[in-house]
Amino acid sequence: MSKLTKEQNRFLIWLSLSSTYFEICREVGHSYRKTNGLERYVSKHGQRYKFDMRTLTKLVKEELVTSEIVFPYGIKYEHYFLTEQGADYVSKLNFGTCSNG
Repeated sequence: MSKLTKEQNRFLIWLSLSSTYFEICREVGHSYRKTNGLERYVSKHGQRYKFDMRTLTKLVKEELVTSEIVFPYGIKYEHYFLTEQGADYVSKLNFGTCSNG
């Protein structure tokens, strides 16, 4: 596995929390590519982190994050979550070097 950036580590840690989730709309139309869950991607001071899709792409490629299609209210969303390898990676991170704020 290649080295991950601070942003990639931060997103992994955030995604590992039980109170967070991340989904991208996959329906073609006005809501295509809208996200659910990012409104809670904030620092401990309440400031929003900028999210870059390349972060997600890299984590999926490294097999730390995976997804499944869900249909809340009949609209197709891709729900992302940590793989077992991703959860293991997060458990080994030194949280002192990856602070959330």
